[in-house]
Amino acid sequence: MIKQRLITLFLILGVAWSGPTLVAKELSLQEKRKLFAAAEYDASKGRTQSYRSALQKLGDYPLAPYVEMAYLKRYPSLKNKQRVREFLNLYTGTPLEWPVRSAWLKYLGKKGEAVTYLYDFRKTSSAELNCYKLRSELAIGGKVSVIAEQIADLWVVGESQPKACDPLFKQWQDAGYRSVEHIKKRIELAATGGKHTLLPYLIGLLPQQDQAWGQLWRKVRRDPGQVTRLSQFKRSNDYAPMIAYGLQRYIWRNEDKSIATWQLAQQRYAFTAEQALAVNKKFALALASQGDERGLDYFKHIPVNELDSQLRHWHLAILLKQQDWVAIASFVQSLPQEAMAELSNQYWLSRAQKQLGIKHTAVNRFKQIAKERHYYGFLAAAQVDQQTQINNYPYQAHYKQLEELSEAPGAKRAFEFLQLKRYTSARREWWHYKRTLSEDEKATAAIIAARWQWHDQALRTISQAGYLDDVDLRFPLAFESKFKHYAKQYKIPTSLAFAVARRESTFMTDAHSSAGARGLMQLMPATAKQVAGRKLSSRKLYDPSTNIKLGTKYLRQLLNKVDDELPLAIASYNAGYHRVRKWVPQGEEMDLDLWIETIPYKETREYVKSVLAYQQVYSQLLGDQQNLFTPIINKKMGVVK
Repeated sequence: MIKQRLITLFLILGVAWSGPTLVAKELSLQEKRKLFAAAEYDASKGRTQSYRSALQKLGDYPLAPYVEMAYLKRYPSLKNKQRVREFLNLYTGTPLEWPVRSAWLKYLGKKGEAVTYLYDFRKTSSAELNCYKLRSELAIGGKVSVIAEQIADLWVVGESQPKACDPLFKQWQDAGYRSVEHIKKRIELAATGGKHTLLPYLIGLLPQQDQAWGQLWRKVRRDPGQVTRLSQFKRSNDYAPMIAYGLQRYIWRNEDKSIATWQLAQQRYAFTAEQALAVNKKFALALASQGDERGLDYFKHIPVNELDSQLRHWHLAILLKQQDWVAIASFVQSLPQEAMAELSNQYWLSRAQKQLGIKHTAVNRFKQIAKERHYYGFLAAAQVDQQTQINNYPYQAHYKQLEELSEAPGAKRAFEFLQLKRYTSARREWWHYKRTLSEDEKATAAIIAARWQWHDQALRTISQAGYLDDVDLRFPLAFESKFKHYAKQYKIPTSLAFAVARRESTFMTDAHSSAGARGLMQLMPATAKQVAGRKLSSRKLYDPSTNIKLGTKYLRQLLNKVDDELPLAIASYNAGYHRVRKWVPQGEEMDLDLWIETIPYKETREYVKSVLAYQQVYSQLLGDQQNLFTPIINKKMGVVK
């Protein structure tokens, strides 16, 4: 298959295929990798003769098509139309397709080549390309009336659209299809989470008599507290959406004023059931997450089947803070069957029943939950003093399937990018490759990725295959010698270091968060500087040895600050020590499992649960069979220094 594609590619290029003698067999694989990088650069610079010559020498090297891609996406032109089409036909459905197709379509759109554009267009989410498509349809005789709704869908959005859409929108407007309702809807979208700088322009499109309405939307977007001054809003239901929106934001800033305004607003405006439900949900969430018992009043107005997982959690959490075990049991048993069956709800129902003296029922349910490899499974096992179950059943792949899948073009391209340390390109190829596989084939592909030491993709792929009990693949002992060395040096459990890295990066060495955290253990540059005692480059933070060393040392620093209270150290790693200190009860002590459940930040709460569960798994993989959750069910959370 690779050879057939390359023959076609050489024909596209106008280079004669002379069979096996064309392949430069004298080049080693390392030499081909170097040549590929040079040829790709030459192609991107338009050095046609140089890159074509290199392609001949590359032969059937898996990444050779990327050289031609580099040229075609940089230099689309009508004289290359046949080459572009042949290339797209060869690589449809691969990561090679859309970089070329997108560049080609943009070129055709700008040139006004309507017929060619429509021939080569494929379904896309790109607003720019869809605008060019509709413009092309009009250019060959299409009617605005036929595509008016499609144009409206492109115009009525909360963001600015590409300039390529402007001529299309003008034709639509000139034909009389843009209505005041379209403008109002777009203002609402821009105000409620879209691009607020678009609002002055959109307000200017309104008739004079409607512009005050638009200006109020702008004021509420900039300052949601404006809704507490209800006198500035006309007693018209046109103003109800902006009041509901403003209150959903302002409740996080001023609970008392928001509650008072909502009570008054309901007397003045006929809010829709959807608007009222949205406000009640946001009030319940905001109040409960801040430990305000008034949140329960708003939960009463939310049908139980309208509670999503976040709302269910905070309804339960506020009851847990009150330690109202009767209400906890009643709430869990009122949930829809699917929600009630979730391990978290089963665990807290059992805890409630245990507190209420219904011990036999509680113990039986704990034993069932304890069969699961899960945070709540491990907690339940500790409750009944049972051995934790990690349920490790490795997937058994056939050697022929391993060989066949390894030789697939997409797999070979992913592997080569991996060797070149072009990780983003490698993951893109792997993602496209996985889309072509059955569930069994994905599980086999996960084993292939593991053999390549591509741990993050191995664990993701086996999970996507639905085979969740291959614990060896899902919890790899990646960089084992480094983790053991630095964990020992800084006197922390090796299992903890593994668990943090597993949660932080899934062992992706080039992981880079939007906040700026880097590497295996996702260290912020400022944190790394503080731990190392000097500034480190980004390149250094991506180095596994450096990252593990600093990450384990930082964990030791945090453990020292919290008297080795593990959940506090884990929470501090995620949210920061000073923030976590504020979450610790300052009066009466609280059960540790209950404190974890009521951590106010969802990200940190789920982070602590995950790391504790992962540590249990890694502890057992490393040979320690003790239940690390026993201290959690026996300890109280109190004041930390």
